[in-house]
Amino acid sequence: MRKTAAVLVMAVTAALTGSASAWAVAWDNVKPVVDSGKSTAGLQKLVWTATNQAPVDAAFADGSLSSDGGAGLAQVYSHTNQQMYYKSASQCASAKAAVADADAKYTLAAWCFSGADETSDAWVPQAVTSSQDAQQSSGYSAGGDEIVGLWRQAANAGNRGRCTSVPDDAGRSVNLRATFIQRPYTDGTHSAYRHVLLVAPTGNGNVIAPICDVHGGGAVWYGPYLFVSWHGAGFKVFDTRRTYKIPYDTTCGTGGGAPGVNDIGVVGGRVCAAGYRYVMVQVGQFATTPSGCTTTPTSLNAGLCFSGISLQWSDNSIVSSEYRNPADMTASAVPARIVNWSTADLVNRITTGSATPVTATRLATTNFEGVQGVMERPNATSGRAEFYISRTVPGNDSSELWYEHDGDGVCPAKGVYVDNAEQVSYWVDSDGNGHLWTFTEYGGRRMLVRIYTNEYNDPPSGCPTQ
Repeated sequence: MRKTAAVLVMAVTAALTGSASAWAVAWDNVKPVVDSGKSTAGLQKLVWTATNQAPVDAAFADGSLSSDGGAGLAQVYSHTNQQMYYKSASQCASAKAAVADADAKYTLAAWCFSGADETSDAWVPQAVTSSQDAQQSSGYSAGGDEIVGLWRQAANAGNRGRCTSVPDDAGRSVNLRATFIQRPYTDGTHSAYRHVLLVAPTGNGNVIAPICDVHGGGAVWYGPYLFVSWHGAGFKVFDTRRTYKIPYDTTCGTGGGAPGVNDIGVVGGRVCAAGYRYVMVQVGQFATTPSGCTTTPTSLNAGLCFSGISLQWSDNSIVSSEYRNPADMTASAVPARIVNWSTADLVNRITTGSATPVTATRLATTNFEGVQGVMERPNATSGRAEFYISRTVPGNDSSELWYEHDGDGVCPAKGVYVDNAEQVSYWVDSDGNGHLWTFTEYGGRRMLVRIYTNEYNDPPSGCPTQ
């Protein structure tokens, strides 16, 4: 239902002033707002807790876990087993519909997947990061030019055997996997990939366990670490150096047979990973203190959620953002939050084991609903923050990409975008041009997409509305 002009003015005024009742309005036709420079004083902090690696170390020592030439990512890239295809290939005939509008207007590159990875929604891509993110960590070499996708496995009655607390609900998740892709070229070459199952060490005799009920809406590869957003609490952290081979990957099921979807851990005396050849192990997690996440917060400083994450290159901070649907936005007393966390502080806690809380370095707020991901950087001329915001449009399959240069007196600009877009990740080509990577989510329309940022930052002729 459309609101009168007077109500809209009141809504936008309230949004800008941050009053407690600002967000209890309908959001159709409200001018979009991104407001940086908010105080982080009082905002929840993050505390590190390491996971016990002894079960995994013992299993690697006795050969229950092994490696192809050494633990780490090199073995994964040397044993890729699937192929992506460029948008012009016949294999992408169906998927191209998801990018057609943006493809007709902009410089857009896109690739589809192989087989069930393309057609099935059993596994759904959520986030993307790259070796360029990883190499923002001083002195770290990723070993190549790579893209990493993060997928979640939708929960159902048949796959919850080792995530029994997760309900039979496709919106919930029972596993996470990372897809390591040789960064694909537009001629269709250099695009081989392999999935790696993400697991947690466990001390109950099973060695490894699945990552249960983590949506994985964001991922950042930074140095050797893969940070994964944990919606209700913060980040799960995995170490790429702790990537191991399952020695009996295809014969670790009951009686030495093919493993089933629930065969994760020790099955019949063998470590198993549901048929995956490689696993990457969680080394710990950052959780909010005080704890608590709500999609309808009453305070700017509490109830922080972690829907998507990306890396801001200028200061090496992880940028977390919150997804809210229209009902959440209407019921919330405060706007959605975009928060920066210093990677120097995060890595310090990982390497030292310190429980000293990590404090956010910056805070911005926005009235965008359906935020899937945010890329933030300082404007090259003004130094003020600029944002690219990927959002889904509630109620249909479309998505929007918005650009905002904070404090320039011009409202956010919206460009033609792809369908069902997920988190975004920054990337620079060999000519120095900035791009964003994203995924289109659903089977049959699933693509890895690269867009040129300069085509999305034109000031609007009039202030557009959500």
